[in-house]
Amino acid sequence: MAQTAEYELPESLTVAAIHPIHEQFERLVDDQANDHIILHASAVQRADTAGIQLLYALVVAAKERQITLSWNSPSEKLRTAAQVLGMAGHLGFH
Repeated sequence: MAQTAEYELPESLTVAAIHPIHEQFERLVDDQANDHIILHASAVQRADTAGIQLLYALVVAAKERQITLSWNSPSEKLRTAAQVLGMAGHLGFH
């Protein structure tokens, strides 16, 4: 049975904060019932290279498992961090 999973990204996507987020992302993509993941990203105020890499790893894992990934209101700070690192297009920010 297909379902949509929603995930609220925290204020901080930095190396100090990503370990529990990584585990939650693994559960999202490993759940075979999920066919769509919506990331709510309006609260993100800080994102470093490790945080952007984690988001990219989720994008890749979702694609490999044929899970649609959508962004809901990515914050300007998240968009800027992704753009500075050359990852905006890879994350699906247009």
